[in-house]
Amino acid sequence: MTGKLAKAVRNPGVALAYALSVARGHWVRVSCRVRGVRFEAGRNLRVGGRLVVRGPGRVVFGDDVIVERTVTPWTYAADAVIEVGSRSFLNGTSFGCAERITIGERAILSDVSISDTDFHSLHVDRHRADAPVRVRPVVIGTNVWVGARAGVLPGTTIGDNAVVGFGAVCRGRLRGDMIYVGNPAQAVRPVPGSAAERPATDAPA
Repeated sequence: MTGKLAKAVRNPGVALAYALSVARGHWVRVSCRVRGVRFEAGRNLRVGGRLVVRGPGRVVFGDDVIVERTVTPWTYAADAVIEVGSRSFLNGTSFGCAERITIGERAILSDVSISDTDFHSLHVDRHRADAPVRVRPVVIGTNVWVGARAGVLPGTTIGDNAVVGFGAVCRGRLRGDMIYVGNPAQAVRPVPGSAAERPATDAPA
């Protein structure tokens, strides 16, 4: 008996949930293809909750992406691209993309709102059809964890291994290996075990 089969025999409920999530992943692929939605996913997409893909742009998932709760990668332009790296975990994440949102591998994203556009103009005459609307790409690095109810605003870059706390509002460039909290998000301490936590090596005499 193989290792995977033995685990399935010992934990049939877990094995069933796994099989159902893989089946839902296949169904999302088929449904998007039938509807003409531009969605691509690598191997072993697992959908334990709901994955609702909408809009004219492209949504691209890597291998082994896991979806829980309701995840909404929505695009608002034909050239828009949402890209999620392999082995990432999306847990109620919402995306609003008019240009590009890029998520690195092994990201953990809770019910965070990520947008590369303000959707409406900040200008006083914002009701004009030609009022300018800010659109700036968003980049979230490898192994980043963004906690519940956080917001990632247009033009934000979050460096590798960073952790963003509950309700934080991210804007600008957040360097990697740090923990961020607050509005606007501010670095409070290094991520344990990261390069930022280790003291700098003394210069040679």
